[in-house]
Order: sequence, then structure tokens, then C-alpha cells
Amino acid sequence: MILEATHTHLYPGHSGRVSGLARIADMQPGHDCLVAFSDGSVAAARIARYEDSWQLHTNTYRTAAGTDIAEKLWLVRLEEDNDRVAFRILNKVPTN
Repeated sequence: MILEATHTHLYPGHSGRVSGLARIADMQPGHDCLVAFSDGSVAAARIARYEDSWQLHTNTYRTAAGTDIAEKLWLVRLEEDNDRVAFRILNKVPTN
């Protein structure tokens, strides 16, 4: 499963589509995935159910321009739309 981002990094309000997943109901409880960014960079990630939403943990990655992006935890909403699954970043989850 790949979350296809439309920017070089994630942020609240960012949305994109999910490839390799036809229905949200097919999702495993904790699922390894990739986040593919618009500049061609890729981050390994894991998405898991969290209350009424999902949490997405992205590992550290480097943008094509050479900027290091630290690992982050995001609250994400998944939605089905005409046989496609889309995602929207709701908030960054603080980590201690």
C-alpha cells in the first residue's frame, strides 16, 4: 500500500490517494506502507487504527532537495470515493 502525497512533506490538511487498497475494510490492524512524495522521495511508514481515525507513523526520510525530515506521527482520516481510497492529514500527534 502506498500513500501518494501531492507535496514533498505531510502537514495538517494535506490530502492524497492511497494505491494498493480498494476498500478501507480490507486494511489490516497495523499495516506497513510507504508514503511517496511529489519529488520522488519515499518514506517507510506504518498505519494503524486509532479510535475513529488512523495514526500514520512516518520514518525519517530525505527530500529530493536534501532536506532531512524527522520521523513523525500523524492523525489521518481515510475515505472511500468511487472505488478509491483517499487520505487526509488531520493533525500531527505530539510525541515525547
